Order: sequence, then structure tokens, then C-alpha cells
Amino acid sequence: MSVSPDGVLSPASKQMDIAIEIAIEERSPYPEHAGFVDADTPHTEETMRQVAEKGAAVILVWPDMTSQVIEPEEILGYRPEPVRPSLH
Repeated sequence: MSVSPDGVLSPASKQMDIAIEIAIEERSPYPEHAGFVDADTPHTEETMRQVAEKGAAVILVWPDMTSQVIEPEEILGYRPEPVRPSLH
């Protein structure tokens, strides 16, 4: 990384930072809005339903760290409207 004495990043460094951010975003295997749920708890199904009702995908995670993406309609049988936090 190239930084001037006054701490300003060079154009190449700035572009590299942008490229890293884009690469991270594009390589994520998970949907933007998702809830991570442990697969081995007594309340797994209830928690999955609660996440799905908010319109979010569920990332079901097993103790060995394997995971599965499950879309809300697979859990509920219909596609709910996404619930997004209020800005108020």
C-alpha cells in the first residue's frame, strides 16, 4: 500500500481497497438478509420460522460448521414480504 507522508492513500491503493470490498461482497455465499440458526437446538424449527416470517433466508448451521441456505418460501410455503428495520 502506498501512503504519502501526510497519510493520504495513493490512487492505486484506493482502487485496491475498492476491489477488495467488491470481491468480498461478490463472493459471499449467503443472501444479504439472512439469519444464522443452529441446527441442533430444541428450538431450531421455531427459530427458522421466525426468521422466515421476516422475509429473510435461514442459514442452517450444523456443529461441524457445514451450512445450508433455506429460502423463506421453503419454510413457510409462501414468500413473505421482507421486514426491514425502521429508520425512526
